[in-house]
Amino acid sequence: MDDPVDLSENRSYSHWRVRKLRAYPHDINDLRVPVERLDRPKPAELAALKTRIDTFNMALVEAEPDRIETEALLAFTRALGLHTTDANLFADASAVSRITATRRNPDEEGHLDAGPAPTGGATLGDFIPYTDKPLSWHTDGYYNAPDEQVGAWCLFCIRPARHGGENGLIDHEMAYLRLRDESPEHIAALSHPQALSIPAHVRDGHTLRAESVGPVFSLRNGHLHMRYSARARHVIWRDTPETQAARAALDRLFSRPDVFTFRYRLGPGEGLISNNVLHCRSGFDDEDDPAKARLLYRIRFLDRIVLD
Repeated sequence: MDDPVDLSENRSYSHWRVRKLRAYPHDINDLRVPVERLDRPKPAELAALKTRIDTFNMALVEAEPDRIETEALLAFTRALGLHTTDANLFADASAVSRITATRRNPDEEGHLDAGPAPTGGATLGDFIPYTDKPLSWHTDGYYNAPDEQVGAWCLFCIRPARHGGENGLIDHEMAYLRLRDESPEHIAALSHPQALSIPAHVRDGHTLRAESVGPVFSLRNGHLHMRYSARARHVIWRDTPETQAARAALDRLFSRPDVFTFRYRLGPGEGLISNNVLHCRSGFDDEDDPAKARLLYRIRFLDRIVLD
């Protein structure tokens, strides 16, 4: 694939499209790779992971729950070429976020993570990932600055919720493919440098995150990148008929069966590693005992997974 966002390269796009559709599975278990030790992945395990990520931009990892800890996750991701972490709000010193539900509900804004900044009085309960509420379709870090876009992330389950907490997953390249098939004008509109704006998040006089303006689809270091949020509020789309039509087409995409949407509820020891694919999460019902409540570890990276 020479340049998937160059609308003039129809031939290379057509060849890439055929390869993509022929390879795609219908079952997420085809993406599963057992890893005996996360801190020391074997060459064969890494090769299996990279094969899946090369084709689907994601893999489902199966590991021992007791071995999922910060240093092991960092060693595992380093083995996949991920070194530059995204130090977002509420992550620890190693950029690892503990995703668990607080007892406080978010306000009507339903903020997602605000990115690196002083907290300005913000608490976990102000951000939907740290509640039991559903999360709409998005890519991570869509509010980041253009030169700090999230290229990859991993998410590992220590304890699932009592009920719910299922993830939906769509390879962003597949979303691009279906939108381009419908109309190349959708891609042109979503590739505009002012297609999607996220207003600054200011709380109690503190700027938790600056305004972020940029395209939905872009080419970064030769790879297709997507920056998106399905939120209805605190998201500003470029005010043109072409952009509104493209946005509507993207909204319809999430109910189409031909984009290969995976739905999966991670169990203890299971994880996802991805080049920042589209994802969402259903709401969930948690255990009353915090020691038994849903807990996942997440790390975001500015790198992409290295496949060579």
